Amino acid sequence: MDIWQDTTNINIVKKGKRFGLLSGITTNPTLISRSYRPIEDIIEDLLHYQEGPVAIQVVANETSEMIQQGQNYHSISDRLIIKIPVSTNGLEAIQLLSRQGISTMGTAIFNSRQGLMAALAGADFVAPYFGRIEQSGKDPISVLKQMVHIFQLYRLKTRILAASLDQVEQVLKCAETGIYGVTVKDALFEKLIENDPLTLNCMEQFDNDWKKVQKTEHIFKS
Repeated sequence: MDIWQDTTNINIVKKGKRFGLLSGITTNPTLISRSYRPIEDIIEDLLHYQEGPVAIQVVANETSEMIQQGQNYHSISDRLIIKIPVSTNGLEAIQLLSRQGISTMGTAIFNSRQGLMAALAGADFVAPYFGRIEQSGKDPISVLKQMVHIFQLYRLKTRILAASLDQVEQVLKCAETGIYGVTVKDALFEKLIENDPLTLNCMEQFDNDWKKVQKTEHIFKS
């Protein structure tokens, strides 16, 4: 399973790259607005500090504006994936941009129908909102499993990238469904790589036992 960081934090990006756990980056208008930096600078840094794709979201409701923004982003780098909410207009924009060879990601997905329509329109990725689906009273695992089954049944190449996660257990549940990957925010990424106290206890025991061996060897050599 691939891990994408949902961030504009370059320090987190560097850490993900250092651990070899970073396959790509996603952003959204909310994250960018909180960074208080020009979007051009954010994009440049995210592309510079890792080798994977960067998903950048359009901020428009009309198809023509979505397409224009997508084309503008694509002109910066072909590593930019255009995130488009899966609305009626969004589906049209996905289809038209895909025909131009521009990579797209259908986002703000809450059900399998949206995922299927985005895939058929030509989206390279679909991003169902795991946490928000759960908050709406539906079972996100059922949605993911149904989507996986449909995509496999019709051999659709679109990759499922679960978003809106905030718990390690949610990541593991996503992994069990066999989806392509997940997007994780900064705090969740830190939780995924944090030490387990039992592991630290084992390491301490190993260290103490090794010191005893070295002490014994020193006595015999003396």
